[in-house]
Amino acid sequence: MQTLKDKLTPFWFGSLLIVIIAGIAYLPLVNHLGYLNDDWYLMYDMQVKGPGFFNAIFGIDRPGRALAMIPLFSLFGFNPLWYHLSAFLFRAFGGVFVFWTMRMLWGERRNFFALITGLLFTVYPGFLSMPNAIDYQSHILGLFLATLSVALTVKAVLTVSRTQKTLLIAGSILAGWGYLSQMEYFIGIEALRFGVIMLLMWRASGETFKEKAQKIARTSLPFLLIAAGFLVWRLFFFESERKATDVGVQVSQFFASPVTGLWWLNYLIQDFFTVTLAAWTLPVYQLAFTMRLKDMATAIGWSALAVVVLLYALRWVEGKAADGIPAGETESSSDTGMMRETLFISFLSMAGGLIPVILVNRHVTLPDYSRYTLIASIGAVMLLALLVEGLARRSTQTTVVGLLVAVAILTHYGNTIRSVYETEATRNFWWQVAWRAPQIEEGVTLIALYPGSPLSEDYFIWSPANFIYYPEKQSNDPVVVKLPAAVLDGNTVTQITTNGGVETPLRRGNYLERDFGNVLVMVQSSSDSCVRFIDGRSPELNSYDDGRIVMVAPYSRLDSVTTDGEAPVVTEEVFGTEPERGWCYYYQQADLARQRGDWESIPVLLNEALDKGYYPNDGLEWMPFMQAYAVQGDVEEIKSMLKLVAADKYLRLQVCNSMKSLMTSETLDGDVTALIEKNICK
Repeated sequence: MQTLKDKLTPFWFGSLLIVIIAGIAYLPLVNHLGYLNDDWYLMYDMQVKGPGFFNAIFGIDRPGRALAMIPLFSLFGFNPLWYHLSAFLFRAFGGVFVFWTMRMLWGERRNFFALITGLLFTVYPGFLSMPNAIDYQSHILGLFLATLSVALTVKAVLTVSRTQKTLLIAGSILAGWGYLSQMEYFIGIEALRFGVIMLLMWRASGETFKEKAQKIARTSLPFLLIAAGFLVWRLFFFESERKATDVGVQVSQFFASPVTGLWWLNYLIQDFFTVTLAAWTLPVYQLAFTMRLKDMATAIGWSALAVVVLLYALRWVEGKAADGIPAGETESSSDTGMMRETLFISFLSMAGGLIPVILVNRHVTLPDYSRYTLIASIGAVMLLALLVEGLARRSTQTTVVGLLVAVAILTHYGNTIRSVYETEATRNFWWQVAWRAPQIEEGVTLIALYPGSPLSEDYFIWSPANFIYYPEKQSNDPVVVKLPAAVLDGNTVTQITTNGGVETPLRRGNYLERDFGNVLVMVQSSSDSCVRFIDGRSPELNSYDDGRIVMVAPYSRLDSVTTDGEAPVVTEEVFGTEPERGWCYYYQQADLARQRGDWESIPVLLNEALDKGYYPNDGLEWMPFMQAYAVQGDVEEIKSMLKLVAADKYLRLQVCNSMKSLMTSETLDGDVTALIEKNICK
C-alpha cells in the first residue's frame, strides 16, 4: 500500500512546503489585523457608495484594479480577515508558480534550487505590505497573475501538442494582461519571460546563431501581445490623471535634464544591493529586534517551527533521492552552464523589475516603499539560491536556508505585530471618541494625534470619523466628506494659527471642504492615557503632548461636539469589539457630563470607577472630577486630588488655568475660590 510519502511527487511536496512555511510567516496574527492606511478610505467609500464606486477611485490611474476589488468586496464585505486570507493565498501560490517555473527550466536535477527559490520568494522579507491587505490586494493579485503568466509561457514553450500549446499561450496572455491591469510597473517581469524563452531556445544543439535568433523571435512573438497590447492602450488611449503613473510625463524629465539619467543609474545600482542584501538585514533589524521581549519570544518560536518543518521536509526530499545524491556528500549540482544560465536570468529579472520603477522616478526604500521589490525579488532569490546551491555539502546548504527562513519569519512577525499594535491603537482611539461625543457637527475639520499609528494622510483621520458619525449612503458623485481632517504638520499649524481659510481638495472621488478656522483637536498623549477633546477656551495639556498640539490647542472648538443624544453606533466589523469599559470610559463620560454642565453625575462616575479598581495613568484626567467637586463646594475632595498632581509643576499649572477658567463660567463657593487662588495657583 502506497504511503503519503510515495504518493507525493517532488513538485507537490515542494508546493505543500511553500504553502506551510508561508502560513507560518503570514497567518499567526491575521485575526488581529484590521484596516491600515489606505484601507480606511476605500472601505468608507464602500460604506457610502457601494462597490461600483471602485471605478471612480481607480479610474484616474489603474482602472483595472476595480475589476478585482468589486468582486472581492462583493464576497468579503467589510471584514478585513477575508482580505488577509486571500492575500495570503495569492502570495503563497505565486511562490508555487515560481517553484514550478524553475523546475521546468532546469528539471529534477535542480529540484533543490527550484524549491529554495520558490520558498524564499514567498517569504521574501523585503516586501512588508502584507498586513495592508485591502489596499495591497491588487499588488499581490498582480504578482500572482504575473508569476502564473510566466509559468504558463514556459509550459507552452515546452509543450509539443499544438492544442495544448495554444491554450497555454492564451492563458499566459490573459494572465499577463491581468497583472498589468493591476500594476503597470510590474511590466518588468516581461524581461524574465523573454529571458527564459531565450534560455530554452539557446539550448538547442546543432543550430547556428541566426537559426537560434529566429527561433527565439518566432517563439516570443505571441507573448509580445502582453506588453505591446498594454502599452498601446496605456500610451495612446488612456490618460492618467496621476503624474506618478503617467509614463510620458516621467520619461520627459530625462530629456529635460540628462543628469536625471545619472540619478537613475545610481538608483539602479543602489536598488540591486537593496533587493539582494539589505532586504535580508535591514527589515529584521528595524522590525524584529525592536520587538517587546514577549513578542520576540513568540517570533523565535514561530521561526523555530518553520525551520523544523523545513529541515524535516528537505530530509524527506532527500529520502526520495530526488536528485540522486546522498545527503552529506559533495553535491553542487550547478555545472558551469547552469550557473551562467541562472546568473543571466537572475540579473535580467532584477533589472527588469527595477528599471520600470526607476523610470517613473521611484526607487526601493525599506520599509516604506518595499512594494517596489516585488518583481525584482524573483531574480534576487534566484541569485541567493544559486549561492546556497554552490555550497559543497547539503548539510551546509540546509543550515543556510534554515537561517534565511528564520530571518524572514522574524521579519514578518515583527512587521505584523507592529501592524497589530497600530490596529489596536486606532480602534482604541475611535472607540473612546465614540464614548465621548454623541455627534460631531458637520463641516468641522478634525485634527487628531495618537501614538502607535502614523497619521501621514488626512483620510487616516476622516475615514474612521465618518464611519462613526456620517455612515449614511450618498447618491451623488463625488463623495462629500462631512467631517474633513488635516494632518498636523507644519503647514497645518500655520494655517490654523493664521486662520488660513478653506481648502477644497478632490482626491479619488472624495471631496473635502477643509476649514482651518473651524477645527476640533483630539489628542491621546500615550497608549495608556485617554483621548482628550481640547477646549480652545481652556486647553488642558500635559508635558507629553506634541508641540504642534500645544500651538493649535487654543483654536479647538469643543462646541462642535453635540452633547445631546446617545452614543453613536460603532461597527464592530470595522472597529473591532468594544474595549473594556475601564478608566477611559468613565473619563469620557465625565468629560461629556462636564461639557453638558451635569456636575452632579461626575462624582458618581468617579466612585463607580474607583470601586472597580480603575485609576488614571495621566494626572490631567482628574480634571473633570476636580472641577465637579469645585462646583459642589467640596474642598476636601479637591485637596485630596491636588496631592496627586502637586509634584508635577506643568500639570499643576494646567490645573490652575482650568480652575481659573471654571471660575469665570461657574459661581463657586468662597472656600473653593480661596483654595484655587492661594493653594493651586500660588
